[in-house]
Amino acid sequence: MRKFIPIAQNTYRESLRSKVLYSLLLFAALLVGASIFFGSVTIGDQVKVIKDFGLFAISLFTVTYIIISGASLFHKEISRKTLHTLLARPVSRWEFLFGKFAGLLLTASVMLLLMSLGLTLLSIAFEGTLSIPLLMCFYSIFLELIIICAAVIFFSSIVVTPMLIGLFTFSLYLAGRSASLLLYLIDNEFVTGFGASILKGIYAALPHLEMLNTVNEAVYNVPQSATHLAWSTLYAGGYALVLLLLSRIAFESREFS
Repeated sequence: MRKFIPIAQNTYRESLRSKVLYSLLLFAALLVGASIFFGSVTIGDQVKVIKDFGLFAISLFTVTYIIISGASLFHKEISRKTLHTLLARPVSRWEFLFGKFAGLLLTASVMLLLMSLGLTLLSIAFEGTLSIPLLMCFYSIFLELIIICAAVIFFSSIVVTPMLIGLFTFSLYLAGRSASLLLYLIDNEFVTGFGASILKGIYAALPHLEMLNTVNEAVYNVPQSATHLAWSTLYAGGYALVLLLLSRIAFESREFS
Protein backbone atom coordinates (compact mmCIF):
# COMPACT_ATOMS: atom_id res chain seq x y z
CA MET A 1 0.00 0.00 0.00
CA ARG A 2 2.97 2.30 0.57
CA LYS A 3 3.59 2.32 -3.18
CA PHE A 4 1.04 5.12 -3.52
CA ILE A 5 3.31 7.51 -1.58
CA PRO A 6 5.76 8.25 -4.46
CA ILE A 7 2.79 8.87 -6.77
CA ALA A 8 1.27 11.28 -4.23
CA GLN A 9 4.62 13.05 -3.79
CA ASN A 10 5.09 13.39 -7.54
CA THR A 11 1.55 14.76 -7.94
CA TYR A 12 2.24 17.27 -5.17
CA ARG A 13 5.54 18.39 -6.72
CA GLU A 14 3.92 18.83 -10.13
CA SER A 15 1.13 20.87 -8.55
CA LEU A 16 3.65 23.20 -6.92
CA ARG A 17 5.02 23.98 -10.39
CA SER A 18 1.56 24.79 -11.70
CA LYS A 19 0.80 28.38 -12.64
CA VAL A 20 -2.86 27.71 -11.86
CA LEU A 21 -2.06 27.21 -8.18
CA TYR A 22 -0.27 30.53 -7.75
CA SER A 23 -2.76 32.41 -9.91
CA LEU A 24 -5.66 31.23 -7.74
CA LEU A 25 -3.73 32.02 -4.56
CA LEU A 26 -3.16 35.54 -5.87
CA PHE A 27 -6.83 36.02 -6.76
CA ALA A 28 -7.87 34.67 -3.36
CA ALA A 29 -5.50 37.09 -1.60
CA LEU A 30 -6.88 39.98 -3.65
CA LEU A 31 -10.45 39.02 -2.84
CA VAL A 32 -9.70 38.73 0.88
CA GLY A 33 -7.92 42.09 0.68
CA ALA A 34 -10.94 43.59 -1.10
CA SER A 35 -13.12 42.40 1.76
CA ILE A 36 -11.34 44.89 4.03
CA PHE A 37 -12.38 47.74 1.73
CA PHE A 38 -15.96 46.52 1.40
CA GLY A 39 -16.14 46.02 5.14
CA SER A 40 -15.06 49.60 5.75
CA VAL A 41 -17.80 51.04 3.53
CA THR A 42 -20.55 48.67 4.64
CA ILE A 43 -22.91 49.56 7.45
CA GLY A 44 -22.47 46.93 10.13
CA ASP A 45 -19.71 44.85 11.63
CA GLN A 46 -16.60 45.07 9.45
CA VAL A 47 -15.10 41.83 10.66
CA LYS A 48 -18.24 39.92 9.66
CA VAL A 49 -17.88 41.16 6.08
CA ILE A 50 -14.19 40.22 6.08
CA LYS A 51 -14.95 36.72 7.33
CA ASP A 52 -17.80 36.22 4.88
CA PHE A 53 -15.75 37.40 1.87
CA GLY A 54 -12.66 35.55 3.05
CA LEU A 55 -14.38 32.21 3.58
CA PHE A 56 -16.14 32.55 0.23
CA ALA A 57 -12.78 33.15 -1.48
CA ILE A 58 -11.08 30.26 0.28
CA SER A 59 -13.82 27.77 -0.56
CA LEU A 60 -14.24 28.98 -4.15
CA PHE A 61 -10.58 29.02 -5.11
CA THR A 62 -9.59 25.75 -3.44
CA VAL A 63 -12.47 23.94 -5.16
CA THR A 64 -11.62 25.67 -8.45
CA TYR A 65 -8.02 24.51 -8.15
CA ILE A 66 -9.07 20.91 -7.52
CA ILE A 67 -11.40 20.91 -10.52
CA ILE A 68 -8.93 22.53 -12.93
CA SER A 69 -5.87 20.58 -11.80
CA GLY A 70 -7.63 17.30 -11.09
CA ALA A 71 -9.42 17.22 -14.43
CA SER A 72 -6.10 16.92 -16.27
CA LEU A 73 -4.35 14.49 -13.89
CA PHE A 74 -4.91 11.34 -15.93
CA HIS A 75 -4.83 13.15 -19.27
CA LYS A 76 -1.27 14.29 -18.58
CA GLU A 77 -0.16 10.76 -17.74
CA ILE A 78 -1.78 9.37 -20.88
CA SER A 79 -0.49 12.08 -23.23
CA ARG A 80 3.06 11.75 -21.88
CA LYS A 81 2.88 7.93 -22.09
CA THR A 82 3.88 7.66 -18.43
CA LEU A 83 0.70 5.89 -17.34
CA HIS A 84 1.69 2.65 -19.07
CA THR A 85 5.12 2.79 -17.44
CA LEU A 86 3.62 3.29 -13.99
CA LEU A 87 1.08 0.51 -14.36
CA ALA A 88 3.73 -1.84 -15.80
CA ARG A 89 5.58 -1.60 -12.49
CA PRO A 90 4.42 -3.47 -9.38
CA VAL A 91 1.93 -0.68 -8.71
CA SER A 92 -1.74 -1.58 -8.71
CA ARG A 93 -4.32 0.65 -10.32
CA TRP A 94 -5.86 1.19 -6.89
CA GLU A 95 -2.53 2.49 -5.55
CA PHE A 96 -2.20 4.77 -8.58
CA LEU A 97 -5.69 6.20 -7.99
CA PHE A 98 -5.15 6.69 -4.28
CA GLY A 99 -1.75 8.29 -4.89
CA LYS A 100 -3.30 10.83 -7.25
CA PHE A 101 -6.09 11.50 -4.77
CA ALA A 102 -3.65 11.96 -1.88
CA GLY A 103 -1.35 14.25 -3.87
CA LEU A 104 -4.21 16.43 -5.06
CA LEU A 105 -5.71 16.65 -1.57
CA LEU A 106 -2.31 17.49 -0.08
CA THR A 107 -1.83 20.39 -2.48
CA ALA A 108 -5.36 21.70 -1.85
CA SER A 109 -4.77 21.38 1.91
CA VAL A 110 -1.58 23.44 1.73
CA MET A 111 -3.47 26.03 -0.29
CA LEU A 112 -6.25 26.01 2.30
CA LEU A 113 -3.74 26.33 5.13
CA LEU A 114 -2.02 29.37 3.63
CA MET A 115 -5.24 31.23 2.92
CA SER A 116 -6.73 30.25 6.29
CA LEU A 117 -3.66 31.60 8.06
CA GLY A 118 -4.04 34.94 6.28
CA LEU A 119 -7.74 35.23 7.14
CA THR A 120 -7.11 34.19 10.73
CA LEU A 121 -4.49 36.92 11.16
CA LEU A 122 -6.90 39.46 9.69
CA SER A 123 -9.63 38.31 12.04
CA ILE A 124 -7.34 38.60 15.06
CA ALA A 125 -6.23 42.07 13.94
CA PHE A 126 -9.83 43.32 13.81
CA GLU A 127 -11.38 41.32 16.66
CA GLY A 128 -8.40 41.14 18.97
CA THR A 129 -9.03 37.46 19.67
CA LEU A 130 -8.84 34.08 17.98
CA SER A 131 -12.21 32.89 16.68
CA ILE A 132 -12.70 29.17 17.32
CA PRO A 133 -15.80 28.93 15.05
CA LEU A 134 -13.64 30.37 12.26
CA LEU A 135 -11.06 27.62 12.75
CA MET A 136 -13.83 25.02 12.75
CA CYS A 137 -15.10 26.48 9.47
CA PHE A 138 -11.67 25.93 7.91
CA TYR A 139 -11.97 22.30 8.96
CA SER A 140 -15.43 22.11 7.37
CA ILE A 141 -13.97 23.43 4.11
CA PHE A 142 -11.29 20.74 4.33
CA LEU A 143 -14.00 18.08 4.61
CA GLU A 144 -15.64 19.54 1.52
CA LEU A 145 -12.31 19.34 -0.33
CA ILE A 146 -12.01 15.63 0.51
CA ILE A 147 -15.29 14.96 -1.28
CA ILE A 148 -14.43 17.15 -4.29
CA CYS A 149 -11.00 15.47 -4.66
CA ALA A 150 -12.65 12.05 -4.60
CA ALA A 151 -15.25 13.26 -7.11
CA VAL A 152 -12.67 14.47 -9.63
CA ILE A 153 -10.83 11.14 -9.31
CA PHE A 154 -14.11 9.29 -9.88
CA PHE A 155 -14.99 11.22 -13.02
CA SER A 156 -11.39 10.90 -14.26
CA SER A 157 -11.69 7.13 -14.02
CA ILE A 158 -14.75 7.00 -16.29
CA VAL A 159 -14.32 10.04 -18.60
CA VAL A 160 -11.40 10.79 -20.92
CA THR A 161 -11.89 14.47 -21.77
CA PRO A 162 -10.60 16.93 -19.12
CA MET A 163 -13.33 19.45 -19.96
CA LEU A 164 -16.05 16.90 -19.24
CA ILE A 165 -14.33 15.82 -16.03
CA GLY A 166 -14.24 19.42 -14.87
CA LEU A 167 -17.83 20.04 -15.92
CA PHE A 168 -19.15 16.95 -14.14
CA THR A 169 -17.20 17.71 -10.96
CA PHE A 170 -18.31 21.34 -10.90
CA SER A 171 -21.91 20.28 -11.52
CA LEU A 172 -21.71 17.83 -8.61
CA TYR A 173 -20.29 20.58 -6.42
CA LEU A 174 -23.12 22.99 -7.29
CA ALA A 175 -25.75 20.29 -6.89
CA GLY A 176 -24.28 19.28 -3.53
CA ARG A 177 -24.37 22.90 -2.34
CA SER A 178 -28.06 23.20 -3.27
CA ALA A 179 -29.29 19.65 -2.64
CA SER A 180 -31.83 20.88 -0.08
CA LEU A 181 -33.73 22.60 -2.90
CA LEU A 182 -34.80 19.16 -4.11
CA LEU A 183 -36.51 18.48 -0.80
CA TYR A 184 -38.12 21.92 -0.99
CA LEU A 185 -39.63 21.03 -4.36
CA ILE A 186 -40.94 17.75 -2.98
CA ASP A 187 -42.23 19.08 0.36
CA ASN A 188 -44.11 21.91 -1.34
CA GLU A 189 -45.51 19.49 -3.95
CA PHE A 190 -43.98 21.23 -6.95
CA VAL A 191 -43.04 17.71 -8.03
CA THR A 192 -45.18 14.71 -7.13
CA GLY A 193 -45.55 11.04 -7.90
CA PHE A 194 -42.81 9.27 -9.83
CA GLY A 195 -40.93 12.53 -10.38
CA ALA A 196 -40.77 13.08 -6.62
CA SER A 197 -39.35 9.57 -6.16
CA ILE A 198 -36.63 10.32 -8.71
CA LEU A 199 -35.75 13.57 -6.96
CA LYS A 200 -35.53 11.75 -3.62
CA GLY A 201 -33.13 9.26 -5.17
CA ILE A 202 -31.01 12.07 -6.62
CA TYR A 203 -31.04 13.83 -3.26
CA ALA A 204 -29.81 10.70 -1.51
CA ALA A 205 -27.00 10.21 -4.05
CA LEU A 206 -25.75 13.80 -4.04
CA PRO A 207 -23.10 14.94 -1.55
CA HIS A 208 -24.84 17.08 1.06
CA LEU A 209 -22.25 19.83 1.04
CA GLU A 210 -24.68 22.30 2.59
CA MET A 211 -24.53 20.13 5.71
CA LEU A 212 -20.78 20.81 5.92
CA ASN A 213 -21.18 24.55 5.37
CA THR A 214 -20.57 26.42 8.63
CA VAL A 215 -19.86 29.91 7.25
CA ASN A 216 -22.73 31.52 9.16
CA GLU A 217 -21.49 30.04 12.43
CA ALA A 218 -17.99 31.40 11.73
CA VAL A 219 -19.23 34.85 10.74
CA TYR A 220 -21.46 35.23 13.83
CA ASN A 221 -19.12 33.36 16.21
CA VAL A 222 -21.59 30.58 16.96
CA PRO A 223 -19.85 27.51 18.44
CA GLN A 224 -20.33 24.20 16.66
CA SER A 225 -21.21 21.08 18.56
CA ALA A 226 -18.73 18.22 18.75
CA THR A 227 -21.49 15.90 17.53
CA HIS A 228 -21.94 17.89 14.33
CA LEU A 229 -18.21 17.91 13.65
CA ALA A 230 -17.98 14.17 14.26
CA TRP A 231 -20.90 13.35 11.96
CA SER A 232 -19.56 15.74 9.30
CA THR A 233 -16.18 14.00 9.43
CA LEU A 234 -17.75 10.55 9.15
CA TYR A 235 -20.01 11.67 6.31
CA ALA A 236 -17.23 13.29 4.26
CA GLY A 237 -14.89 10.35 4.80
CA GLY A 238 -17.57 7.80 3.98
CA TYR A 239 -18.78 9.60 0.85
CA ALA A 240 -15.22 10.02 -0.42
CA LEU A 241 -14.48 6.36 0.27
CA VAL A 242 -17.50 5.25 -1.75
CA LEU A 243 -16.41 7.46 -4.67
CA LEU A 244 -12.88 6.05 -4.53
CA LEU A 245 -14.17 2.47 -4.46
CA LEU A 246 -16.37 3.19 -7.49
CA SER A 247 -13.34 4.80 -9.13
CA ARG A 248 -11.34 1.63 -8.55
CA ILE A 249 -14.04 -0.53 -10.14
CA ALA A 250 -14.25 1.72 -13.21
CA PHE A 251 -10.48 2.16 -13.51
CA GLU A 252 -9.77 -1.57 -13.23
CA SER A 253 -11.93 -2.28 -16.27
CA ARG A 254 -10.63 0.63 -18.34
CA GLU A 255 -8.37 -0.04 -21.32
CA PHE A 256 -5.55 2.33 -22.24
CA SER A 257 -4.24 2.31 -25.79
